[in-house]
Amino acid sequence: MSLINYLTRIHFAEHVLEDALGLEIARLGGRRPLILFDPDGAASCARSLIEDTIPASCAAMWCEESAFACDTADMPCRRDRDTVKSTGCDLVVAFGGTAAQEAGRRIAVARSPRLPLVAIPTTTSDIGLPTRATSAHPVLPDAILCDPTLTYWLASDRTAAHGFDALTRCIEAFLAPGFNPPADGIALEGVHLLSCHLEAAVTEGDRPETRRYVMAAALNAALAGQKGLGGVEALTRAISAECGAGRPQGYHHASVLPRVLNFNEPAVGDRYARLAVALQTPPKDDPIQALTELGTRIGLPDRIGHLGLAPAALRRVARNAAADPASQTNPRHATQADYLDLLAQAV
Repeated sequence: MSLINYLTRIHFAEHVLEDALGLEIARLGGRRPLILFDPDGAASCARSLIEDTIPASCAAMWCEESAFACDTADMPCRRDRDTVKSTGCDLVVAFGGTAAQEAGRRIAVARSPRLPLVAIPTTTSDIGLPTRATSAHPVLPDAILCDPTLTYWLASDRTAAHGFDALTRCIEAFLAPGFNPPADGIALEGVHLLSCHLEAAVTEGDRPETRRYVMAAALNAALAGQKGLGGVEALTRAISAECGAGRPQGYHHASVLPRVLNFNEPAVGDRYARLAVALQTPPKDDPIQALTELGTRIGLPDRIGHLGLAPAALRRVARNAAADPASQTNPRHATQADYLDLLAQAV
């Protein structure tokens, strides 16, 4: 088992859930843990493992995150505060994908001082480490349990989308302005891991080593993402908000990544050459084309025309992308007009 203390405590290993959850609950003084789960957590079939691992002295409460849906996205709502008060919970366990992790962060700050938070990701789209560009609640968990076995249930389309999401975040963190060599190194290693293992994880999802490396790369993306993200994150979040739920996180990334990378090229110096090395792209090949081809091979769309977005909708997406926090760390300043042009290229 590896224990990483960069930003927070991170346990990483197969079956680490059984090894570390009880230890972390005890370390944090939990007696009445509130376990928030979402459909991704339920689908992982790990509830019995959690129940067996929680110390016998604890009175755990299970709640689906949808029970805590809030109209406001930027702060805990009254329902959150009432739940914390009525349950008497003294620790939050966020178990699942993005919905559970975001709800866990929100519930944790519904009390002052905030509640201890343990993140148990069951997808590679949200490892539990938020940034101001990806979360309304950039609360660092007190511990994260990265157990690759919890992702074995993911179907190939979810594996592809979430893995490409992690790849994009590694790329955008590496390209974000600012001097942060540790983040750059972590991001490039994430790109390398995904270039080696993502396609195999999609086509041969029963291979433990591929699942391990894809989750490791997703962790790299979360760690490096503290440096910043960029235009792909801004655009795809705006697209998802316009189109509504229904597609896994990362599904639209391959449609806009090549366009954003071409737009950013004048502002990144030699970074595409370094990116090509991490991608293992032959010296004379174009790394942007290599990323486009990877997205196609793993079944992601290379355009957004199938979404049927009308001109007014595209303008809303462009406006929201320009206002997104992730756009602030895009290596090249992008205006609403720039985003509208990028969307037109992707239709």
